[in-house]
Amino acid sequence: MAEVNEFNSQEKILQHLDKLDYYFNGHKTLVVTELDLTNRCNNNCPHCVGKNKNNAELSWTEIKKIVNGLSELENEGVIVSGGGEPLLHPRFSEILDLIKREGMKIGVNSNGLALNKEKAKAILKNCEYFRVSLDAGSSEMYEETHGMKKSSFNQVLTNLKMIINLREDLDLENHTSIGTGFLTSELTKNDMENFIEVSKECEVDFAQFRPFLGDFTDITDEYHKLKEQYESNDFKVAWSEHKYEKFNDDNKRPYDKCHGMFFSTVVTADAKMYACIHHRQESEYLLGDIKEKTIPQIWRSARKQEVFENIDFNDCPYFCRNDNFNRTLNLLDLDVVHSEFL
Repeated sequence: MAEVNEFNSQEKILQHLDKLDYYFNGHKTLVVTELDLTNRCNNNCPHCVGKNKNNAELSWTEIKKIVNGLSELENEGVIVSGGGEPLLHPRFSEILDLIKREGMKIGVNSNGLALNKEKAKAILKNCEYFRVSLDAGSSEMYEETHGMKKSSFNQVLTNLKMIINLREDLDLENHTSIGTGFLTSELTKNDMENFIEVSKECEVDFAQFRPFLGDFTDITDEYHKLKEQYESNDFKVAWSEHKYEKFNDDNKRPYDKCHGMFFSTVVTADAKMYACIHHRQESEYLLGDIKEKTIPQIWRSARKQEVFENIDFNDCPYFCRNDNFNRTLNLLDLDVVHSEFL
């Protein structure tokens, strides 16, 4: 089985001590970028955060400019996501090849419906992980969460089995972790076990639970029961522990700065760069237009500091992408009284 890293992110930022030192000495650094290749999608998810976006799609010229700029900034990881469905971009495979050649690690988040053998080979050759947002263990729940019929659900499962079998056949030096994702809520909670069962039947490496943004449904008991019953050496049952365990905290945001925006960013399908994935298309969080400037110019601009200083947490969801980074970095940033006395 491909190696599956821990899914809890509090320690991840501490793996970049050189960039942390650089940051706390007044510089701006970048670790990971989420890249929206296209806003087009082949699903109809009722709760999709991207429903009102246009059908923009990055051109090959824009892709090369973005990747070259990220490489210049020594960006380490690229999450190919959306936006829309990344597999729909006509040059998807070439894009993965390009990012990999520039020395950056790649993860792909997809709904899995458009996966074919050619794209699967590109993923297996280039990516650290490939996660399919299944969000169901039955065709009935899939229709609720993805707005798609039974045939689409079955096709996604077939595609998952295909890429797993292809990984075994190719036996590449690069070992891509392949898994499924499930967003939890009161609506989906009762389908958690079905999700684990179909994921395990597909022989994926991991099945991961994450909460819908703004939904604080407690799944602690269900999760631990499923983990104990189904997890094995070849199959990991995971969850975003750092989110679920803080649902009942009185202070759900114990920091007053978004340090995380200096380590991560998002480039959207209309070639614009934003401070955060949760604020795509929001002008007050726009860092710059890649049609007009390079990625390094945007990243090092005064505009970035201006956005940072004016972030309104009332606009931000609890337990966002940067939440755990912010908690950790807030502790590092505190002037702790008598810290020399451990």
